[in-house]
Amino acid sequence: MSSIRVMNDAVRFGIYLAEPVDLEAALKYGVKAESCGFRVVALCENLFWWNAGYPPVWDNFTVMTTILNHTKKISTLTDVIDPVKRHPIVVAHMLATLDNISRGRVAVGVGAGETANFGPLTDLTKGHPSVAGMKEFIAVMQGAWESTAEKPLNFDGEFFHVKDAYLTLKPYSKPHPRIYIGALAPHMRKVTAEIGDGWIPVTYTPETYEQDWRGIQEAAKRVGRETSSVDPGLNIVTTVLQDGEKAKRIATPIGKLRLLGRPPLLVALGHKELIDNDFAATKRRGPLAPAARQDIWDATPEELARKVTICGTPDEAIGQIEEFIRAGVRLFALWLPYEDTRATEETMENYERIILPYFVERNENR
Repeated sequence: MSSIRVMNDAVRFGIYLAEPVDLEAALKYGVKAESCGFRVVALCENLFWWNAGYPPVWDNFTVMTTILNHTKKISTLTDVIDPVKRHPIVVAHMLATLDNISRGRVAVGVGAGETANFGPLTDLTKGHPSVAGMKEFIAVMQGAWESTAEKPLNFDGEFFHVKDAYLTLKPYSKPHPRIYIGALAPHMRKVTAEIGDGWIPVTYTPETYEQDWRGIQEAAKRVGRETSSVDPGLNIVTTVLQDGEKAKRIATPIGKLRLLGRPPLLVALGHKELIDNDFAATKRRGPLAPAARQDIWDATPEELARKVTICGTPDEAIGQIEEFIRAGVRLFALWLPYEDTRATEETMENYERIILPYFVERNENR
């Protein structure tokens, strides 16, 4: 059995618990997701990253544990942890424990990391984003899960050093919980193709997702992997209301924010003129980012911003989801409009009553 079960190319939906959802709401929505018919709860990982006016950030694994304890079927995914704040052996042990308690309902998303999330930890000599560090982190986790007293793990890397280590508790999932990689840059996508069980990026249009997913598939083939071994996911902003225009008014500014924070995407979309380097760099560097330049914000087409979201009426949302499915997405981690409680509740209700049943029937008819 494996976490976040992937069967017959089925399309699956989860909710993404990310800022600005507060602790109480995160627990509420995370537990409610199961009764609504969602398959996954993905949990954002923050420590110091915070925006003024937002609720305090909470710990990923603690919230995950609580949700697992109050549900029976839904899977959980760290979305994503970094290779700096915790040692991979400790993470492997935590995940093996949760995997056994939940009977295979955990998966781990890993990224290279954001300096804002660990910069204040100045005693961490390896404290900087690193693809090499992420690869070592994953290798040590996998080695820990495979280790035995007779064949302990020995690892001597640039970032991690382990001697004669073994874990007695093995994962419930076989061979281990699925490992998703939060990859945006080309070198990160290459790592996903080589060693990832899944891909879980953020902020894409259907066209750009299809292009990068095709690149991952081709890279996987070059190293002798079946393309079906990598589960293509996407974190995506969504607001779905019976009043479709209101939904678009809520989602569009969030779409602009995500879009302007990704200069390479703007280039790929033919909008290099919208790049605000100061804004993008600050977003990567620290949590208290200034607004994008007003002229650039105003010049960003609303239609373009909506293309990196799922928004509108339920019927419009179904059409947009179909576009992303044709682009390759199979796991949708939905970033709800947490700033607006009523919109969040109605969005979840529309997924529960209309959108999820539509795609369950679609899966059954494939």
